[in-house]
Amino acid sequence: AQWVVRGNHHDAWVNGAEDPTSGMVAVMEEARALAELLKQGWKPKRTIIYCAWDAEEQGLIGSTEWAEAHADELKQKAVIYINSDSNGRGYLGVGGSHTLEKFINGVARDIEDPEKKISVWKRSQLRRISTARTPEERTEARQRSDWRIGALGSGSDYTAYLDHLGIASMNLGYGGEDGGGIYHSIYDDFYWYTHFSDTSFSYGRTLAQTAGTAVIRLADADLLPYDFKALAETVQRYVDELKKLLKNMQDEIRERNKQLEEGVFSATSDPRKTFIPPPREEVPPHLNFAPLENACDGLNRIAERYDRAIKKIREGGNKKLADVTVRGLNQKLIQSERKLTHADGLPGRPWFKHLIYAPGAYTGYGVKTIPGVREAVEQKKWKEAESEIVRVAKVLEDEASLIESAATDLEKVSP
Repeated sequence: AQWVVRGNHHDAWVNGAEDPTSGMVAVMEEARALAELLKQGWKPKRTIIYCAWDAEEQGLIGSTEWAEAHADELKQKAVIYINSDSNGRGYLGVGGSHTLEKFINGVARDIEDPEKKISVWKRSQLRRISTARTPEERTEARQRSDWRIGALGSGSDYTAYLDHLGIASMNLGYGGEDGGGIYHSIYDDFYWYTHFSDTSFSYGRTLAQTAGTAVIRLADADLLPYDFKALAETVQRYVDELKKLLKNMQDEIRERNKQLEEGVFSATSDPRKTFIPPPREEVPPHLNFAPLENACDGLNRIAERYDRAIKKIREGGNKKLADVTVRGLNQKLIQSERKLTHADGLPGRPWFKHLIYAPGAYTGYGVKTIPGVREAVEQKKWKEAESEIVRVAKVLEDEASLIESAATDLEKVSP
């Protein structure tokens, strides 16, 4: 009744040693390893579906057609979609649904980096310290119990599952030490990969260990390991970014208008060169972010309550939840990502239904978070921004209601 879906595409732009074969062979190795476990008597509690997608390079066609064809069943049964695309040598990169942030941090702590012989989690944490741009980022990298995962835009086969169907998703891969420069070119061949990238295939094995461990843990978990504190914190960060974006626009336009009044542009332009000063603009209005702020506060409170209820269950030792309770809880939890979608989709592109994550309308792969509000602000569509604020607040309220229901179920059986 529940599915864990794992996929990578197999079609290439040219030779495709790195993109996608390096990811596809890890998927095949995972499937081989699970087959060995089955022979030894292991049987997963949930159905595991391994996928090799075609026509990804032509526009995510294979994965999208399959997702649309099986949309109703996927909405009912899919626990997660785990994607990879290409793989190299270096650091673990993770993007995805923030309900899975705590879970994948736990997986990363248990996987050993093949070159450094420390956990891939620790290596990634130390890299974040070394590349931090501000003292605050460095302090967070040292002190935060889990490192943050990125949000997903588009450009690979998770798109239909996350953006269209609202299935919690992750994208995994290693890289950062193999130079690159061969993307989608004739040079992405076996010779390049075995001489300049993951020459011993050790990070291919590590990707299989990472994603395979995630698959097994999700397939065998009594209670699905979603965490809502990271989601609530992340959404609040996105709201703060939107407020800062608007304020920066207001400040920039005010300053430019003032410089126009002062004659700064005409005085400083070279009279021997053609120059047209920028036009005067209306200062953007203040937007009412209160619905989003209130929704975030509610989501944070409920996430904390759910976390306390989970901890009480764990403190009960070996006491297990009744099967009927687990089934009902898991069915609710599966719907938690769906609650962040809206049937009408985003303005101007209704196929994209997730209101928290989406590729930018003009950015290709790049993600836009809370995209309906963000893009309306960027395009100075103020009425649309106001209406999108209300829409996003409503899906966050619906999310909080679902989590509250799950927390209540847990509290009834807490030891």
